[in-house]
Amino acid sequence: MPAEHGEHVLWHDDVAAPIANSERPSTSADVVVVGAGYAGLSAAKALAERGRSVVVVEAGALGWGAHSRNGGMVLPELKQEPAHLRRRYGDLLGLRMYDDVDAAFNFVEALIDSAAIDCDYRRCGELYLAHSARRVAELHAVVDEHRQRGDDVRFVAPEHLGDEIGSSVFHGGAVFERAGSLHPAKFHAGLAGLALDAGAVVVDHCAATAVTRRQGAVVVTTERGEIRAGDVVVTTNAYADGLIPALRRRVLPVGSFIVATEPLQPALADELSPRRRMFVDTKNFLSYWRLTPDGRMLFGGRKRLGAVTLDDAAQYLTAALRRTHPQLASTAITHRWGGRVAITLDRLPHVGRIGDAWYATGCNGSGVALNTWLGHRLAEHLLDEAPLPSFAELTHRTIPLFGARRLWQPVVGQWFRWRDDR
Repeated sequence: MPAEHGEHVLWHDDVAAPIANSERPSTSADVVVVGAGYAGLSAAKALAERGRSVVVVEAGALGWGAHSRNGGMVLPELKQEPAHLRRRYGDLLGLRMYDDVDAAFNFVEALIDSAAIDCDYRRCGELYLAHSARRVAELHAVVDEHRQRGDDVRFVAPEHLGDEIGSSVFHGGAVFERAGSLHPAKFHAGLAGLALDAGAVVVDHCAATAVTRRQGAVVVTTERGEIRAGDVVVTTNAYADGLIPALRRRVLPVGSFIVATEPLQPALADELSPRRRMFVDTKNFLSYWRLTPDGRMLFGGRKRLGAVTLDDAAQYLTAALRRTHPQLASTAITHRWGGRVAITLDRLPHVGRIGDAWYATGCNGSGVALNTWLGHRLAEHLLDEAPLPSFAELTHRTIPLFGARRLWQPVVGQWFRWRDDR
């Protein structure tokens, strides 16, 4: 039945949301984790497995957030290319950031395999598509940069794109073989199970409202009581709130929306995506799309930086999907939903400490692998088992005029739109 009204998240149809194992937090813990997404649960799992007492508090229902709403793309990528990072941050730090991205991808693949997480994971590769002729030279440069660092990447000329995608609107592409797809809600449920099995206490519908220091201890105040903690780890990402005001001002939450079609006939699915790649285009307001495990076409993106309704976003994405794949002109849209992406000023992830809290945030739309690994790596650091990741060395700048963002976001968005249309 077509999705005409309201939100209907595809990933929620065929997986039961994980269930928290406590209704009230403990009064003390070695570590309190705020946020039960990929990063928070990954940190809790690592800490609990090593004997630390861990309490995870989640403001909403366990499984409600971006971790069960994203496109399910496991991409070892940053929004800045290797050459740019080397120019801006020097060879050592620039290279280490990409090494960490590779480590994140390897970590998630190994975790899924070793823990037997049933999440429909598949190493499928990503096809990065030039949406205009002007972007072809840039795409060649991206391929050259990644090949120089040993990545399995190749350019696909327009005349050969038919082997990769059933669309004639693109001017070239780049195949990144090290990329994967999964069912994000199943992956999250698997992570939750691992954290719970390791001994972490997880309490949902329990927002943290303050982090203070009293008599030499850190105290996390929640809606269901106070917790004295040795360490606090905040992994709220795009849902940062007033808990740590300085962190909230460093993350711009931007809406991202997805529509999904009814299941396609196998022959049509093969025509649209012969190799089952993850598709992403080169726009600032980029589109991302893929076939789902049950044979639907999922298509995501954003219309603008400012506020947008689900109806408006769904209409925009449906039109974009059908321009990209006219074969779907009469195919029903059965699901539509939205969520938030955490954007940082430099478009890079950040890890660090603000006041009495550690945090990891800002994967800028590429968080399935990165957030999972960042939570694990931050836990290893607290256990004195590993240094902080390279992103901790970056200056995490405040978003300018954060309080007035509703005034300037439309202007910035129009600038991005103009550049996309050139």
